[in-house]
Amino acid sequence: MLNFGGTALALTARETDVIRLIANGFTAKQAAIRLEIAPCTVERHVENVRLKTRARNRAHMIAQVLAARLI
Repeated sequence: MLNFGGTALALTARETDVIRLIANGFTAKQAAIRLEIAPCTVERHVENVRLKTRARNRAHMIAQVLAARLI
């Protein structure tokens, strides 16, 4: 879990699935096809994780998630 100001961060199972694919180089469309969800839903999950990790951008988000060993 990532810890921000005493608050533990946990990702949902779907957020973890999406971020794992994005971290492995999948586009939102490719991840959506793999997970059988809409590309806009993938983008929403990515944005939710970015906000949870307080990351500046996707690269920073992936670094945060990997450092916290959330994926």
